[in-house]
Amino acid sequence: MDNEKLEDSHGNNRKGLKLRIGDQCFRFRAISVVPIILICFFVFNPDDPGRFNTLISISGFAIALFGGLIRMTSVGFSKPVTSGRENYLKADNLNTGGLYSLIKNPLYVGNFFIYNGVIIAYTSINALILLNIFFALNYYFIILSEENFLKKEFGKEYIDYFENVPKVIPNFKNYKKNEGKFSLLKVILREKNTTFYWILLYVVSLLLKQYKLNEGTIDNFWYHAMPVIVMLVLNIGLTIYKKYFTSVKVYT
Repeated sequence: MDNEKLEDSHGNNRKGLKLRIGDQCFRFRAISVVPIILICFFVFNPDDPGRFNTLISISGFAIALFGGLIRMTSVGFSKPVTSGRENYLKADNLNTGGLYSLIKNPLYVGNFFIYNGVIIAYTSINALILLNIFFALNYYFIILSEENFLKKEFGKEYIDYFENVPKVIPNFKNYKKNEGKFSLLKVILREKNTTFYWILLYVVSLLLKQYKLNEGTIDNFWYHAMPVIVMLVLNIGLTIYKKYFTSVKVYT
């Protein structure tokens, strides 16, 4: 009996430690990938793709864009106050329709494609391996913490959802329509920063790859820089609009 109690105590301690780690990973989820990307860019050199360089760069952009569209779709149909931009767990509603009926974590899957697309464009196998090790560990703890919170917050409603919907590998047999209408305004105001940052990182990946493979020279710098400048101007304009010219409160 004492051995069983000791094992239960150890099990609870391990679970508690994982949840505490998950809470911290969730808290810093928006910036934790930044040092990993910097390591990828400045520690690992790109592999020379030769004549496949353009194809790989376009493929990386397409993969990142696919991830961005996953995020936009999830946000556009999301219910009010279901995750927000806070650094703590918060939810007044559950998203269970649309992409959320296929997987529990479409936003994180979107992030996975975005950052993998950026590193694929950079063309470094070692960087890609590091990024995915980070993603597997970081989001394991984040998802564990979120699931624990939502079970306490919504009880049986979430447990039924939890038991029938996979975490990240979609089950298309589960699909059900979204309950609400798509909000383009919500997507624009909530995803403007994410979109700007991943496009910036994508352009940086191309410039750094070119710089390193061409022995310190960069061709057509402004051709690469202009999309970032345009996105920055749009981002600033939307931020001003959101703060001063709209009273609409949007959530993810």
